[in-house]
Amino acid sequence: MQNYFKNKIALVTGSSRGFGYSVALKLAKEGADLIITSRTTGALEELSEKILNFGGRVTVAPLDLTNQLHTQLFCKTIYEKFGKIDIFIHSAFLAIPMAPIETISENDIVKYFKSNTFLTQRLIKLVHPLLKKQKDSIAVFISDNTKKANKKFLGVHNAIQAANKEIVMSYSEETLRIGPKVLLFEPLPMPTKTRNIMFPGEDKKLLSTCKDEANKLIKLLIDKVQN
Repeated sequence: MQNYFKNKIALVTGSSRGFGYSVALKLAKEGADLIITSRTTGALEELSEKILNFGGRVTVAPLDLTNQLHTQLFCKTIYEKFGKIDIFIHSAFLAIPMAPIETISENDIVKYFKSNTFLTQRLIKLVHPLLKKQKDSIAVFISDNTKKANKKFLGVHNAIQAANKEIVMSYSEETLRIGPKVLLFEPLPMPTKTRNIMFPGEDKKLLSTCKDEANKLIKLLIDKVQN
């Protein structure tokens, strides 16, 4: 442990498993005070126990981020308890199964956009006041463009990724001078539950690991903190 993030408050969404889990654990090992959230209480408690076992600090917040009122209250509680967020990593994502465009209902398309693109914009709105409390804060949004060249069965997924990217890049440009630093991070494909829903039967031996991709992101964050 180098304590690169000592006294830093880090919020990681989607941290009950997969990439978000690995990122949260690595941040805690580097000294950050973690706030972990997802809908899966048991998995969050397991992560919390690991963090506490090596002397880390963690706040567990089981939460459905699509519930606007609960998410607003959650951010208000963060302000009351910590007064700021130094590092925000949004890795929560509702997987969109591969399907022909003509078979996808309008209700499902609305659900996927609400749970992904609309949520990204709402979290920016709610978390930004906490991030701007200090000029060196960092916001990271996870992108998945690994199949963007393939249009077959991925129309809704690609549309959501493109919309998310435009929102995040606008946020990045708008905060260039005043902060926070906004990053769009694209990990290599990993054997996550989300990936399995989207690409069932994929050879997992050809994929990277959540731990390796988390390490890449942490190295990037350390570089940003030091420079």
